[in-house]
Amino acid sequence: MLFTFLMPITQKPLGLLIGLFALFTIIDGFVNKTFVFNRKEIFITGTLFFIIHLISVFYSDNQSRAWFDIEVKLSFILFPILFLFKNPFVINHKKWVLLSFVFGSILSSIIMLIKASQNYSELGSAAFYYINIALFHPSYMAMYFIFSIGILINYMVAKKDLNKSQILPALGILFLLRMIFLLQSKAGILSIIVIATFLLIISLIRVRSMLLKIALSILVISLTLIMVQKSSRLQNMMNSVEEISEKGKSEDKTTGIRFSIWEIAIDEIQNSWITGVGAGDIKPVLFKDYKEEQLEGALKKSLNVHNQYLETFLGQGIIGILSLSYLLFLGFQEAKKRKEILISIFILLITLSMGPESMLNNQAGTIFIAFFYYFLILFNTDNNELIFSD
Repeated sequence: MLFTFLMPITQKPLGLLIGLFALFTIIDGFVNKTFVFNRKEIFITGTLFFIIHLISVFYSDNQSRAWFDIEVKLSFILFPILFLFKNPFVINHKKWVLLSFVFGSILSSIIMLIKASQNYSELGSAAFYYINIALFHPSYMAMYFIFSIGILINYMVAKKDLNKSQILPALGILFLLRMIFLLQSKAGILSIIVIATFLLIISLIRVRSMLLKIALSILVISLTLIMVQKSSRLQNMMNSVEEISEKGKSEDKTTGIRFSIWEIAIDEIQNSWITGVGAGDIKPVLFKDYKEEQLEGALKKSLNVHNQYLETFLGQGIIGILSLSYLLFLGFQEAKKRKEILISIFILLITLSMGPESMLNNQAGTIFIAFFYYFLILFNTDNNELIFSD
C-alpha cells in the first residue's frame, strides 16, 4: 500500500519497496504454499515480451544502453512472477492497494499546486500549467490521475445506491479532472475523452431511464468540448495534424517533430523488421537519421520514438510488437470475460497512452503498467466480483 501511495508522488523509493515486497512475498509463498499458476497465456506472453528484450541486448552494439533498457523493463518479469503468489493479506486488502494509489494521486496534486503557488511570482499563471506544475513528465502524471479516476468510478459503481458515500469520490474525480487539464498532456486529454465516450456507451446500454441517458450524453459532450476548446496544446496539435494532411509536414515543435520521427522510425523498421535493431541501438539509429534530416530539436533533446508500438517494433522486431499487442489484447479479453470496468479502463488507458509516448522507456511507465496489469489480472480470486463490493 505504501508502494502504490508513493508511486504518483516520487519514484525514488520504489526500487527498495519492490525489493522488500518481492522478499516477503516469496518467503510467504513458500511457507504458506500460496503459489497458483493461473492465467498461463498472459504470464507466458508477458515473460516472452521481456525475454525478447533480453535477447536483443546481445545483438546491440551499444551494450551499456541495452542493459539499462533491461533494467528499466525488469518489472515485466518480476511482477508476473510475484503475483502468482496469492498472498492472502494483499487479497483481503486489494481495494486499499488501489485506494492508496488514489490518495497518493490527490496528495501529489496538492504538492503540485503548492509548487505552482511558490513559482507564481516568477512565472505568473504559467506556473500552473504543463511542465511547470508537474512533479515529473506530464503524460505519466496524467496517466496516473486518469487511472485514479477509474478506481473512483469503479468504487462508485460497486456501491450502486446514490448516498453520502458517493460525494467524496465524485469530488475526487472532479479535482483530478482539473489537475489533468492543468497538466495539459495531449495524450492525457485524448485518453479522458475516449474513456469517457467508452463509459458513456456502457451506461447507455445499461441505464433504462431516457432522462438519465440524455443527461449522461450532455455531460460527456460538454466535457469533451471544454477539454478541446480550452487546451491550447490540443488546439496546436489539431492545427498541426491539419497542416500535415495538407502539406505532408508541419513546423510545430511537438506534433510536427513527432510526425517526422515516426516517419524515420517506420523507414528504419522496414530495414530490420524481423529482429529489430536491438535494445541498445534504437537511439543511435534515430540520432543518425536526425542529423541527416536536420532535425536539430529532436537531436538536441535526444528524443525517442514517442510511440511505444513503433519503439518496440524498431528495437525488438516483429516478435516484440506482436507480444506487446497480444498482451494488450489478452487484457481486453480478460476485462470482457470478467466484466470488470476497472480493467477495461486500465487497458484502454495504457493502450492509448502508448500511442503518442514511449511509455516503457522510463521506470515511471514500466512500474505503473506492469504492476497494475498483473495485479488486476493475475492477482484475483477468480470470482469475477467487483473489487469494491462489500
